[in-house]
Amino acid sequence: MEKTIVTSALPYINATPHLGNFVGSVLPADIYANYLRMKGEDVIFICGSDMHGTPIEVRAIKEKVNTEELAESLHKKAKELFQKFNCNFTYYGDTNSDQNMEITYQIFDALDKNGYIKEVQKELPYCNSDGIFLADRFIEGKCPVCGYEAARGDQCDKCSSLLEPKMLIEPHCTICGKKEIVFKKTTNLALDLKKLQPQIEAFFEKNAKANWSKNAVNEAQKYFNEGLKYRDISRNTKWGFSIPKKGFEDQVFYVWFDAPIGYIGITKEWDDLKWKEYWLSPDTRIIQFMGKDNIVFHTIIFPGMLIGSGLGYTLPKTIKSYEFLNWEGKKFSKSRHIGMDMEEALNIVQDPDYWRFALVLSAPENSDTDFTETGFVEAVNKIMNGKIGNLCQRVFTLINANKRMFDAKATPDPEISSRLDALVNEYTSYFDKLELREALRVVIEMSDLGNSLMSEKEPWLLAKAANYDNKAAAEFSVIMNALLKVAYTVSILMYPFIPNSSLRILKYFGINRAPVFADISSRPELDPTLEPKPIFEKLTDAQISKFRNFS
Repeated sequence: MEKTIVTSALPYINATPHLGNFVGSVLPADIYANYLRMKGEDVIFICGSDMHGTPIEVRAIKEKVNTEELAESLHKKAKELFQKFNCNFTYYGDTNSDQNMEITYQIFDALDKNGYIKEVQKELPYCNSDGIFLADRFIEGKCPVCGYEAARGDQCDKCSSLLEPKMLIEPHCTICGKKEIVFKKTTNLALDLKKLQPQIEAFFEKNAKANWSKNAVNEAQKYFNEGLKYRDISRNTKWGFSIPKKGFEDQVFYVWFDAPIGYIGITKEWDDLKWKEYWLSPDTRIIQFMGKDNIVFHTIIFPGMLIGSGLGYTLPKTIKSYEFLNWEGKKFSKSRHIGMDMEEALNIVQDPDYWRFALVLSAPENSDTDFTETGFVEAVNKIMNGKIGNLCQRVFTLINANKRMFDAKATPDPEISSRLDALVNEYTSYFDKLELREALRVVIEMSDLGNSLMSEKEPWLLAKAANYDNKAAAEFSVIMNALLKVAYTVSILMYPFIPNSSLRILKYFGINRAPVFADISSRPELDPTLEPKPIFEKLTDAQISKFRNFS
């Protein structure tokens, strides 16, 4: 059987993950992994915290705490939040593990022996006050293009000009606030992507057009057209894996180097034996979900590292890269405190399924989208509660109240059954194309089908007439069996998106486990001992007010 590895871009945990991070990587990966499990496929969902890098080290300096202890605490918090949001990882690890260090060293040594690691001379910004080299984002100054006073060393947020630290006017260190910045010459290690370009392009031609998002194809093609260059893999900092090469022991790997290797390291951390069955097998397909800011790492750099190592690692096949989810018209930013993080969201509405559902409907699959109060309220109140919840509760209540005249063996309306089958096929088609938002809209369309049938046939009137009219009694059973099948199918197909809610509804059908696709063909039977209750609740004025005040 073909094996599948589903990955999400590893969340960088220098701060609590925000909803934009979640919807652009972890959430769709979780949904898709749930879908494959329902189909009975051999799939593992691997994810973990990206724990190295300058931002965490700088935060530790500012807070005067141990860097590794800070990273561990942030990792623990992120892991707990993802669990609260019902993410069904096969394993959630981290990039600071012994297993990831082992694989990182193995791949580095192989790249070095194969001639793909080069020494490069650099001039890097150094803060004399703090005594550390600075990443571009930790230098601010006046933009030379538009004059914006808070431009960063990599880009101006006002005019979007791409910058370098030396271009800033009167730059200062954002850690200490002082202007004691000098540029020091240093020798670093780099990955020779130029030498690897022919092999990476061959990988691109084999996979991209059939299996990648349009933005991933375009972004990778842009880099190929410009010509790949050296890419630094070492940093003059302390936090990270030290370089196992003579003369570079005082440097550590650049975070982007060991982070994608983390997919392999985390799998090894999950199972020290089985990981090879997935990462060293020609029968494995790798499906990766990410935001567009991670495209270059997954389409060029990570495949290039694996190809250059010559160690036989399985290369990614499918890349689903999302655009950005904005917060009320502004770009999410952890550092600038724009947008709601996952913890703040649960403090407003505790049920994570409400957030999962609304986020998928706003998912930026093809273009940037906005997450707004209006959209959230509509998703929960009008769709979850008003359509799906309303359908299920009405069906269960009508059957429960008319048990005596309901024939559970009556054949459902064949026209409704045919339309339902077509929608199930449409649902799987969208999933197979990784169009998850459209797949959820099919589930909503199913609930619309049921609600329309309910309004058109008015089965409550047939139930009254059934006391003295056998034809009405027969028609009632035919319609209610059709409606029951709709509600049953909806509850199954909701599972990848909102698992807890799906399981809550499936209990009415006597199912107390995760559903599988084979369940759809079964004839649904209600548990007569369960009294129908509301499936969802509308957002309260207090909850909406909290959302509005947060914005």
